[in-house]
Amino acid sequence: MEMMKEADRKYFYGPKGKQLHVQEWGDLDKPVVILMHGFPGCADHGRLMTSTPMIDSIRLIAMDRPGYGKSENQKKFTPMLFAAQIVDLLSHLNIDKVSILSVSGGAPFAMALATLLKDRVQKLSSVAGVAPLTLKNCRYMNANQKKAWMLSNLMPKKVLEMGLNYVWKANMKNIDELLFSATFSVPDQKVFDHPEVGPLLGEFLKNSLAPGPHGVMRDLKIYSKHWGFNFQDIKCPVTLWHGSADDVVHFKYAEDMKRNLPQAKYNFMPGEGHYSLPMNCRDAIISDLIA
Repeated sequence: MEMMKEADRKYFYGPKGKQLHVQEWGDLDKPVVILMHGFPGCADHGRLMTSTPMIDSIRLIAMDRPGYGKSENQKKFTPMLFAAQIVDLLSHLNIDKVSILSVSGGAPFAMALATLLKDRVQKLSSVAGVAPLTLKNCRYMNANQKKAWMLSNLMPKKVLEMGLNYVWKANMKNIDELLFSATFSVPDQKVFDHPEVGPLLGEFLKNSLAPGPHGVMRDLKIYSKHWGFNFQDIKCPVTLWHGSADDVVHFKYAEDMKRNLPQAKYNFMPGEGHYSLPMNCRDAIISDLIA
């Protein structure tokens, strides 16, 4: 594995109250890849993609979603509103064509961006991605995810926020145990046991959740509602990647997304988990994205 690299450029973009924290890797004249981080997550996750030699072929741009990391929280926030902010950022940077890479819960935001940019998107890849949650497919969530989803949708907002803020502060050191399954799949456990990758994943998680629980609860609501666009409006080539051993986002969600995007290519990866897939297959994912 190559050494992971710090961002070449870090900056804030946007008006006061809507500032996004952005990180970039790579030369300015290389093909642009927009990274949509997962749930929860932040732009720091872009560092994981720099452990492949393929990183020298692209300009990777990632940003913290509002409510995560250093981006300002926004009360009015939808996938389409976020996508519009990124369109503004691309105009500011004088960028025309892009490819889009989303991981896990970044899927609705990546696809919203694809609908806005239309033919400016060369390709979209969704890795271990979520699909819209329904009463039918929510049974594939793990126990902790079901609890969080029910809380976010059923409890009064003010009561929920007060309780969550208290729990959040008390359990920040153990936040990964609150959000994810008690035991990871074998391939994912190998990722967490890696002496360099494991500690970084823990650090990135805590960085992303430092502002509080608002981003997490908001995203859960977004996943369970209409995402704000029609899937048939996504015209660019799409590749879906999912591992058979993913116990964070079950591969059944990829099958649901394939039905929403019948033209998409589906790469089902036997033996890969939620975290092992983007690490073990990163060369293939980037190669496919910029081919």
